[in-house]
Amino acid sequence: MGVYYPLQVMTLSTAKPYRYRFFFGLITHLIWLFVNPFPAFPQGNHTTDSLYTLLKESKKKASILNALAAEYLYISPLKSMQIAAEAEEAARNERNGIEEANALHNTACAYMALGKYDTTNLLLERSRRIFSRFNNMEGLLRIDNSLANLNYMQGRLDEARRMYEDNLIKARKAKLPALEVSAITNIGRINWLQGRYDTALLYYQEALKKADSINNASMQGMIHLLTGIAFQDKGYYEMAAGKMLLAKELFEKMNYLSKLAYTYNYLGSVYYELQENENALAYYRKALDSFRQNDDDWGNALTSRYLGMLFQRLRLSDSARYYFLTSLTLAHRLNDWSGELYSQRFLGEVLLESGNIDSARIFFLDNIRKSGILKNMREKVNNLYDLGLLNVQEKKYSDALGLFHEAGKLADSIGLFYENMLINKQLSETYEITGDLASSLRYYKIYKSLNDTIFSTTKRKNIDELQLRYETEKKNSEITSLKLEQEVQAARLRNQRIFVYTLTSVLIMVLATIVILWRSYKQKKESDREKEILLKEIHHRVKNNLQTISSLLSLQSYTIRDTKVRDAVRESQDRVKSMALIHQMLYQQEELSKIDFGKYLDQLVANIASVYGKQETNINCTIACQDAGIDIDTTIPLGLIANELIVNAFKYAFDGRERGNIIISLNRQPDGKMLLRVRDDGRGMPDNFHIDKTETLGLKLVSLLTRQLKGEVTCISQNGTEFLITF
Repeated sequence: MGVYYPLQVMTLSTAKPYRYRFFFGLITHLIWLFVNPFPAFPQGNHTTDSLYTLLKESKKKASILNALAAEYLYISPLKSMQIAAEAEEAARNERNGIEEANALHNTACAYMALGKYDTTNLLLERSRRIFSRFNNMEGLLRIDNSLANLNYMQGRLDEARRMYEDNLIKARKAKLPALEVSAITNIGRINWLQGRYDTALLYYQEALKKADSINNASMQGMIHLLTGIAFQDKGYYEMAAGKMLLAKELFEKMNYLSKLAYTYNYLGSVYYELQENENALAYYRKALDSFRQNDDDWGNALTSRYLGMLFQRLRLSDSARYYFLTSLTLAHRLNDWSGELYSQRFLGEVLLESGNIDSARIFFLDNIRKSGILKNMREKVNNLYDLGLLNVQEKKYSDALGLFHEAGKLADSIGLFYENMLINKQLSETYEITGDLASSLRYYKIYKSLNDTIFSTTKRKNIDELQLRYETEKKNSEITSLKLEQEVQAARLRNQRIFVYTLTSVLIMVLATIVILWRSYKQKKESDREKEILLKEIHHRVKNNLQTISSLLSLQSYTIRDTKVRDAVRESQDRVKSMALIHQMLYQQEELSKIDFGKYLDQLVANIASVYGKQETNINCTIACQDAGIDIDTTIPLGLIANELIVNAFKYAFDGRERGNIIISLNRQPDGKMLLRVRDDGRGMPDNFHIDKTETLGLKLVSLLTRQLKGEVTCISQNGTEFLITF
């Protein structure tokens, strides 16, 4: 699933806006606010402010109004439509045919954003006739781009792709970079929709370079968001979250509310994938409110579909059915065939779970037919699988096996790894029911192999970056509440002073002194709290930066073919993560000067086990730490040492063994020194091993970091390997 609204190129004015802000039309806006029964349009951004400044100073208004309409499309399609109507009237008064055509095109784009496709078609045709009369190539290409978008949104993907590719050639020849970006991005989206994720990512990468070169914030944001969605579909949730957050920051900076709602929706979907249902629900509702406020039926349909999936997971079938029906109704109204496919399948699954087999069958069969027409092979796989499950419920095992085999063959041909795993699992279970144990075992082995591959892949589920803005807002709210409390207290004190004035002047002086001392104390306390918040924020940002470096290393590793180089990059990523974990613990705890090294080791071992743990070997880790409060200057090198030694044990100590033990301890010695002990009962080190003469980077780091701590390292290889770090 994904954002279905294609990347649009609006009609922009050639006038360059001034680079300063001003308060325009304040009185008019206030009057409108009181007399208009509908909600006020959202505010603009620095671009709209500059354009309004230019509008006040210019006699030729049509081109500036068109630029405003184009910018407001990303903020509020309704506001964009209103301004485009003003631009059309101004263009007629100025007898400017090109700007009249531009205004009609902007209005068409606003109607398209609201899902009014018939009106969009009529307006595009009127605009085309005017552009043709003036032989305006740029305008005609924009019309072709919008017509391609209409085909895309109505499920005619092959026709849309042909038009985008034709537009791309013409845009390059005419040197129109914005149209190039739009065409490249939308070709990528069609590849994504048809399951070719890697191809889609290549198109997005090319489009982003071009969008960066022309500094187009809307296109940059949309491409980041689409890239995040593709990463999410591939299971790389950490990279998906990073890309979506970039889009969110761009849209918030530019106040692009109509695009921001989609970003909320997909951030919610990342939380959904991570099983964080409450966070997912919060983001979905935030997105749904925005879509309804903007009268965006397309976004409403999309988020309703996601809400249905969430309630289906929570076993709230009535709520799930309601949202799937809402999504299906809206998709049908919008002629969104792809949206109908998804909504019908999900609704069919809910009906199947509740025992309405005949109704579910109708949806699945209709979807198989439609997905073939739309060439949406992923949906065809899903519906074949669901129809197979339905036949299993009816005990039609032969029919079910045929459907599972057809789905598996198709999934394998387009590289649907996860779906292929589920299909093989179901084939194994169905063959077991029929008594064909040999076939059941064969498909179980395939399923087990695919399942092991999935869980051995690094798919970190840490998206703490998503909490940064929430936590910042929460802290700001706490500070505001504290200030409000101070104001209330000050008001009470003033009332007391008025009363005390009727008493003696001595009492007045005493009370005044108390007030001064109290305020001084509160200010000092507030200052200390702000310093603490600032320190935590610094650690949070450092952790985020390290996490970004880790994501970049992870992304880079997918492009490296040399195994040794890829392993080296992966090891560097692990070292960065071990440092990021320290800063994460610092900002999450009250004490900022020290780290509980025992808790740190617990999390570090869990992370290492998830990456380097082997299915064939059961490794038991025991951690024992006393007096484990360590300052940050010591924790960072000590954490890197522990990381290297534990990773080394996981990777090499237990090759060929079914089980193994690792013991990690940190204790203070009688002489005041600390002793870190990492021991395993594995195969041990070679007889001639000496840590100072080792050629491996990891153990060299252990030696160098021990010297940094002004300590000593000893290696004992008896019944396994034991490293002793004294510092």
